[in-house]
Amino acid sequence: MKLWITRLFALSLAIGLLASAATLAQDAPKPADPEKKTEAKDIATSTVDFEFEGLMFVQTKVNGKGPYKFLFDSGATQSVLNERLAKELGLELHDMPGGVQGVGTADAKLVVLDSMEIGGFKRGECIAASMNLDHMSGTLGYHMMGIIGQNVIKRMQKVEIDFSAGKLAMTRYPAGEEPSDMQEDMLIRMLKGGGGMPGMPGMPGRRQPPPDEKKPDKKDDEFSLEPVLPNAAWLLQDERRTESKPDRRSPTEGMTLTYRTGELEFFGRKMELVPYWYLDCVINGKTKSFMFDTGASMLLALGTKLAEDVKIPTSFTYPVKGIGKGDAKSGLVDSFQVGVIKEVDAPCTIMELPKITDQLGQMGAMIPGVDKLNFDGIVGITLATRFKKMIVDAKNRHIEFIPYGKDEVNKLEPSHSEEFVRDAVIRTWQGKAGTFSLTGDSVQLENWKAKGLESGGLEIESVVEGGAAHKAGLKKGDIITHLVGAADDLPEDMEDADVDGKDVKVRDMPALIMWACSKDPGTEVSVRIKRGDEVKDLKLKLDDYGFKGSVPDRFKK
Repeated sequence: MKLWITRLFALSLAIGLLASAATLAQDAPKPADPEKKTEAKDIATSTVDFEFEGLMFVQTKVNGKGPYKFLFDSGATQSVLNERLAKELGLELHDMPGGVQGVGTADAKLVVLDSMEIGGFKRGECIAASMNLDHMSGTLGYHMMGIIGQNVIKRMQKVEIDFSAGKLAMTRYPAGEEPSDMQEDMLIRMLKGGGGMPGMPGMPGRRQPPPDEKKPDKKDDEFSLEPVLPNAAWLLQDERRTESKPDRRSPTEGMTLTYRTGELEFFGRKMELVPYWYLDCVINGKTKSFMFDTGASMLLALGTKLAEDVKIPTSFTYPVKGIGKGDAKSGLVDSFQVGVIKEVDAPCTIMELPKITDQLGQMGAMIPGVDKLNFDGIVGITLATRFKKMIVDAKNRHIEFIPYGKDEVNKLEPSHSEEFVRDAVIRTWQGKAGTFSLTGDSVQLENWKAKGLESGGLEIESVVEGGAAHKAGLKKGDIITHLVGAADDLPEDMEDADVDGKDVKVRDMPALIMWACSKDPGTEVSVRIKRGDEVKDLKLKLDDYGFKGSVPDRFKK
């Protein structure tokens, strides 16, 4: 099935960073002894299915319970448990100074896990952050129960992702060659023993008692849905083109990229502070450091400093979710290159990205060269979905991308969604973008039943006085559930649309913003709303987005 636009655009920086004062130096992976021969049978490989919904989700067991649905996220330093799962498992919570950072900052606690299992791959005793992830449940249509981060992924010597088959293969290191977990082991001992250091989790007197071990009446929730495209399937290509586009079909040749991790040298010895996969990418002719993140659903996310440095003009603004909530701007980079991938006018997200130096605080300021660990931007999983397979070789620090064959079809090919965003950016610059003149957020999953919703919706938080929504009679607290008749605009081969007859379901603000940007101001739209027990259809005419800012000369009217 075609994914015309990324399933989780609102989750565009799902869990960009998860670091705290507890993130200290870790040993780099031990190099293999060239004289030592390891039989193939000593290296265990486990293969599991994954669900691709714009990001990768795998079934994961925690402490032998489950499985639960977890995001596979190479951009998270630490694994995460939804706090509802930590409660269900009766885990002891420990303070986490500074919280976690990603899209904004959020409070979190630390928990010690006996194990995490993905298929036959098992990570023993380890640390995870426990936090509320339910602000994303209304968009997803289910509760994401956790995130597999780098403290688990770094134990995989090889990771092979087959996008064509939906298979994830994980090969563990041979015994005795695993990366060191000295810092995490030390932290586990402190947390379990109740000891600690000033300003560190596990400080005496700061532990919290285990939560109530009484299990909920229902397992997870009764509204969990099968994976669908509830919020973005209707972001379709408008037939009106602003100008001709380059052909962005999947590449016909593969590539192998060398990555580096966040290593610094201490007294002649390399120490790994953060296990991210850093790549050099060329943006508008300038080489910059990017973190490759399987937990980011767009192709490019640029930090505001980088966007200013390479002079990226911004377009429409939209909210994003991840660790917390934030705002981002859309834009286009003149050129982007990494390996064989060469894009022009590539869409990007522009927002404040967390810095490693900020997360390390005063301790980090004392480490020579720590500023080198900051990255300028993020390159997301759609880089990989241009290819059939992605193979990460942690031992040699290589990421290999294998292309589809001549007669093979890439069903996840992301160019359709990128073209749509690109069109919306240009239309906004050219004064051809509409807007509903309202703000809103997804109704959280646990509130669907109380609000009488079968498939969620977008609850209005504010309407602009005198704007399109206000004139149509929409009010704060109304829940938009459908775009009435919008399914008639869907291309015949758009198989992923989440529709009710001729109506398209709505439960995500970024999707609504971009869909309006794809329509001319004055376009008449009919929306279905729920107001208390009343359901009604209201018609409105889109306002002019009214963009004010610089526009590249070639895109001016």
